[in-house]
Amino acid sequence: MGAEAEPTQIRLVCVGDEDTHTVSHVRKWMETRPLEDIEIDVQFDVGLSSALETLEDGGADLMAISALSWYLCKGAPDTMVATALPRRDENHILVAGDRISHLPRKSIILANNRLQRRQLRRYRSDFRVLDPVAFADMIGQECPADSTIEMQSWMEDLRSTKNITGYVSEMHLFEREKIDSRRHKLMTDSREDSARFLPSPLNGLTLLISRGGFPKSLSEKIGDSESLTAWTCEKIMLNHIDPQIHDRIGMIVRHRQIPSLLNQAEQEKDLLRSTTLLNPEGEIVHTSSLVEILIEIVGRTGERTLLLEKLVEKEDVETHVRLLISEWEDMLDLVTIEHEEDIRLGPARPPFLDL
Repeated sequence: MGAEAEPTQIRLVCVGDEDTHTVSHVRKWMETRPLEDIEIDVQFDVGLSSALETLEDGGADLMAISALSWYLCKGAPDTMVATALPRRDENHILVAGDRISHLPRKSIILANNRLQRRQLRRYRSDFRVLDPVAFADMIGQECPADSTIEMQSWMEDLRSTKNITGYVSEMHLFEREKIDSRRHKLMTDSREDSARFLPSPLNGLTLLISRGGFPKSLSEKIGDSESLTAWTCEKIMLNHIDPQIHDRIGMIVRHRQIPSLLNQAEQEKDLLRSTTLLNPEGEIVHTSSLVEILIEIVGRTGERTLLLEKLVEKEDVETHVRLLISEWEDMLDLVTIEHEEDIRLGPARPPFLDL
């Protein structure tokens, strides 16, 4: 049997309007000229139903969609995840006049995302971190909650007039509006005096969906193996977590090179990580990259966090993820249970973690 014939043109439909991360992601990916020998024709600003119909009828070869949207719609018959674009801008940004550690006490920060509100309280308990809609009610204004662009403009007006100190936004929105202000990425890795801000599940991931039979060799040329690993593993973990608490879960799965891990361990004074990566002779144990899995849930006030972190071999990553999420479920049960009065353990106590 001969090899699969690759097309000379790919027709791509992109789900979402100009305000979405997916459209921005695809545009930036196209700027890299991913396939110089194949023309890619992209149709933007397409709704999900219309895009699926176009794909199923053969009017398109691929459909670009955010991983979260695809997860929530539970997929579609006769389609498959062909590949994924390199993950981009999974972390949100803080728009403010200075770094988070240098902002004044009792700063007012607006954040639409529950996870980031809790993470900010964890790092700076003196901050007043509020939902934009709640803050609008407090000051007698109406928050344009139905439009991410309009909400960002509204928050920027509040910041520029010093009604608030800063707000959390997304990089593609910040760049689209060309806001003349400083922005600071809420980093996954802690550095110096910065906090760790794990992104929301599947954030920054764009999937390319195809009909069955799309050439595997072409998927491998277009796609990014790290992003596919992230999609597979984060989807597995989400499937085992109560949807009611998805909005307070931080999660990321990524490939890590050993030198990068050792450098991070040195910066964070993490002796345990250093010893797991080096043998007693000080030699690197693993010769290939590893997969890092991070998942956390932050309590209501930000004072308490349940965090699970693992480094595993790429070849066994799905098995390790299933073991990790089973361990996570057991730990979450333990920290959220109410303790009744016990003659040996003392009076009744509330759960360790208030969700």
